[in-house]
Amino acid sequence: MKFALSTKSNLWKKFQQELKLWQEVVLPGLSVIGLIILVRSTGLLQSQEWLAFDQLLRLRPNEAIDSRVVIVGIDEDDINYVGKFPIPDKEIAQMLSILNSYKPRVIGLDLFRDKSNSADAELASVWRENSNLIGVEVALNQKQSFNVKPPPELPPERVGFADTIVDPDGKLRRSLIASKTYTGELKYSLSLHLAQFYLHEQGIEFAHGIRSKDPIKFGSSRLVRFLPNSGGYVGTDANGFQMLLNFRSHPQPFRTISLRDILNHKIDPNWIRDRIVIIGMTAASVKDRFTISAVKNTLYTTGLGVDESSDQYQWIYGVEVHAHATCEIISHVLDGRPLLNVWSEIWEYLWILTWGLVGIILGLILQSPAKTLLSLGITSIEIVGICYVGLILGWWIPLVPTLLAFTSAGLTTFFFDRDLRALLEQRSLTLKRSFEAIHNGPLQSLAVILRSLGEEEIEPEKLRSQLEQLNRELRTIPDYLSQEMLSRSNSLYLEGSEIIDLQTPIAEMLYYVYDITLRRNFQGFTTIQSFIAPNFEPLEEYNFNANQKRGLYLFLQEALCNVGKHSQGATRLDVICTRSSKEYCLQIIDNGFTNKSKKSQGGGQGTDQAQDLARQLRGKFQRFPHSPQGTVCELTWPIPSSWWQRFYRFLNKSIESLTQ
Repeated sequence: MKFALSTKSNLWKKFQQELKLWQEVVLPGLSVIGLIILVRSTGLLQSQEWLAFDQLLRLRPNEAIDSRVVIVGIDEDDINYVGKFPIPDKEIAQMLSILNSYKPRVIGLDLFRDKSNSADAELASVWRENSNLIGVEVALNQKQSFNVKPPPELPPERVGFADTIVDPDGKLRRSLIASKTYTGELKYSLSLHLAQFYLHEQGIEFAHGIRSKDPIKFGSSRLVRFLPNSGGYVGTDANGFQMLLNFRSHPQPFRTISLRDILNHKIDPNWIRDRIVIIGMTAASVKDRFTISAVKNTLYTTGLGVDESSDQYQWIYGVEVHAHATCEIISHVLDGRPLLNVWSEIWEYLWILTWGLVGIILGLILQSPAKTLLSLGITSIEIVGICYVGLILGWWIPLVPTLLAFTSAGLTTFFFDRDLRALLEQRSLTLKRSFEAIHNGPLQSLAVILRSLGEEEIEPEKLRSQLEQLNRELRTIPDYLSQEMLSRSNSLYLEGSEIIDLQTPIAEMLYYVYDITLRRNFQGFTTIQSFIAPNFEPLEEYNFNANQKRGLYLFLQEALCNVGKHSQGATRLDVICTRSSKEYCLQIIDNGFTNKSKKSQGGGQGTDQAQDLARQLRGKFQRFPHSPQGTVCELTWPIPSSWWQRFYRFLNKSIESLTQ
């Protein structure tokens, strides 16, 4: 019962110590997470989040071409074919008449035509006679001279604005579909008018309030309004009704035909029938284009012959933007294609915080640099995968701050935890080394003095000499500890001022330890008559690390000191080192009589050292009587049985030497 209570008490103390340690290393990780959340809330991560958002949009799998939307792109060849620019109203009227003969559901003309006179009578007639024609204007600038009026023949319900909003990095990611002008008039975009007209023909009604920010519905489908802090945006102007553009993922998402093909009747009427036709400029000389990086390909990159994987030229024509915005609405209403949604701010920050805490946990439980980096890398890929799948499903999940919080908190916690544990380990190691130094030096000398005092009368001069020797040994310990810390624990204190380098070959240093120990003034060494010089070369094949070398030196020193202190009348001392087919063996054998009671008083620390060394080597330590008289102190450990075990030992040794 007492043992069980003691075990529980030790476990509880260990848990409390570990908890205290965690508290000290968790706080820096939490501080990093808080800093990243603060930085994100100020908008300093907007640009990075936009780039990640664009890249994930580009990486989405291809969707089917939307055949319901057709682009009529007037390019440089069309301008050369007509011979004039702007394209004369006559050719525009002819094109519209031909297109209407193919019975499209609605036509949007993304060309500015704000005048009407006798020269434009043919175009004006086409405007009036075809109720499925939607014109365009620029209407949202405060200064009226910057606005462009629509054709006067068109009623307001058949005019949509072409005003766009670009982000501070110059790229287009949002679509403005409803807004009030500076005079207070509510207007809708060209893309919304086209979608409204197309869906009305299928019996799906449009519903909107009197304010631009009111919800917009098509039947039971509701459009998602952009808010100031949507996704990676922070404090962005969200006036009017804006939507995040969910570009259709395909190298050529819409069928595109040219003006000259229409004028020459070189198109299939089925391409046009019951479709949305959007007419606009796709000529490089006309500056109706925007910078973008969220699509795989555009008409501009196709015209240049640039590979879709390249983002060197990321320009998209205005007519393509209208096509994507129109397609986004009708695909959502008719096909259930997701719009781009975002979480509320509280859930976004909880998401970032959660992954930051996961990073802290990994930094705590994985105390290996390789394991920590590997786990952080794999988990980061998983976070990217989650955000990627979320975007495919229509959810923009914060990626950049999440990765920063996760990796930064994980690495910060790991390094703080490692440094703190290293500090605690260094303190423990310093205490251990201090006790080793005291035990193997001054305590051994003190044991000799005490034994002399107990067994015989010692002359004052001799006692004085021994005490002075003890004093010198005690005074050298601080110097030894300082040197050991400076040498990164690559040295070992023996006695007095003797310090050996652990990088020296094992056989040479073992013999040095053997030789210098036998020179110590121990009574047990004075009667020995036979010394056979030991051969430690068999051990050179074994890859000892620094700690194992240290333990082996201390084991040899302790075993020899025990003979010198406790063996009485010994005449022979043998140190035998052998290597068999299965194991190594190191024996220290004497033939003297041992006073067991006195041996037990000074052998506790040495026995602990020997047993610790045996555990490191996966071997066995034992001390047993020697026949007919004496003691055998023996350490055995196995030979690595396969090449991979030898390699593992060598790798451990290399890693330890690098980390010391």
